[in-house]
Amino acid sequence: MNKRLFIAVPVEGRTKNLLKQNISKAQKSLDYNLKWVSGENLHLTLKFLGDTNPEIIPEIKTTLSNTCSPFKKLNLFYNQFGSFPSTDYPKVLFFGLNGDINRLKKLQSSIDNSLTNLGFDKENREYTPHLTFARTRKSTDISKLKNDYNKFINNNDLRIYQKVNQVSLIESKLYKSGPVYEEIFYINLT
Repeated sequence: MNKRLFIAVPVEGRTKNLLKQNISKAQKSLDYNLKWVSGENLHLTLKFLGDTNPEIIPEIKTTLSNTCSPFKKLNLFYNQFGSFPSTDYPKVLFFGLNGDINRLKKLQSSIDNSLTNLGFDKENREYTPHLTFARTRKSTDISKLKNDYNKFINNNDLRIYQKVNQVSLIESKLYKSGPVYEEIFYINLT
């Protein structure tokens, strides 16, 4: 049976706690029937693999090891609130980043390119580093959310540090209560 996989930078410790505090603040301000990401599931996605044959997991691990081993640790800052496709039409709410963004994009691009050898499609849009914390539902009133989210952005500063020292291969198990993520493999950055 296939496994639903993705590659990500985990968020841990103090960084996770500070992000969870900001999510709680957003939940109190934005009561629009949003689908909130569980604080335990916070991660910075590098590549979504989707349903994957478990037989190629050893090759994915080898590819990740070879691709990530030359990369050094990164320093990132969650420094803004944002949304896709725009703050005028907020469908996905996220924490934006700065810091070693060019190096993070290079890491993501290397992973993306190396996995094409295993049959995974290359991303067809530019990688925009972000950490999703909420998504709208069909019943969400986007026009009202837009106004309140823009007020929230203007009234809340954000500067949360994260050291990126590993890349993880994660399995997403879907349940009615929400997804549960299980790390299957990780590679340390030097």
